Amino acid sequence: MKETELFEPVKNLLIKQGYQVKAEVKDIDILGYKEDVYLAVELKTSFTMKLIYQAIDRQKTMDIVYICIPKNTLPKSKSQYRQLMYLLKRLELGLIVVYDHQAEVLLEADVFDLEKSRSYYKKKKQKILKEYHLRKNTINIGGTKARRLTRYKEMVIEIGLYLIEHEKASPKEIREKTNILKTAAILQKNYNNYFERPTRGIYQLTQKGKQEILELNRMLEEKTSGNN
Repeated sequence: MKETELFEPVKNLLIKQGYQVKAEVKDIDILGYKEDVYLAVELKTSFTMKLIYQAIDRQKTMDIVYICIPKNTLPKSKSQYRQLMYLLKRLELGLIVVYDHQAEVLLEADVFDLEKSRSYYKKKKQKILKEYHLRKNTINIGGTKARRLTRYKEMVIEIGLYLIEHEKASPKEIREKTNILKTAAILQKNYNNYFERPTRGIYQLTQKGKQEILELNRMLEEKTSGNN
């Protein structure tokens, strides 16, 4: 689909909404006017950062700004689609899509309420801050896709080191000695298959667990001493 094929459907949509419409006014693809409100639409055959830059530039002079793309060029994955919509909301840009020779508004160009958005993600923020303040190590490298040492992993290492020293123990005993309140849950869920129960209520490390706990602890000690 060409950009020129997007024009007529968008023009008709705006006219139905009561706008007077003109095309290619200076460097604006479509300019609509209604009740002292000026609305600009930027047309592109696909979503690009260049389109975003142009739309943001239009916001310097126009009251309302939309971008318009063919509907079939929208992200196919749900996560990417949500990210695109959130980006446009944050930028206070509207989104019009064209398909079957008609245009549809998918997102209105509304004022973004940052406080409302933050309150919606309050629990997620709390989890991030909790991880930050409880994590003891600072050895992770930003931007890496490699294995990361989280607070959860730190607790697994502490429990594992206790079992290496004592061979076998109950969750209650480990919790009392390490002060890790989630000891029972960590042992029971056993995500990494580090732990096993030789008898009821008693845990020990698997061979895999012993090897990886020692490896993780050695890495942690090396990184920590290297940062000092």
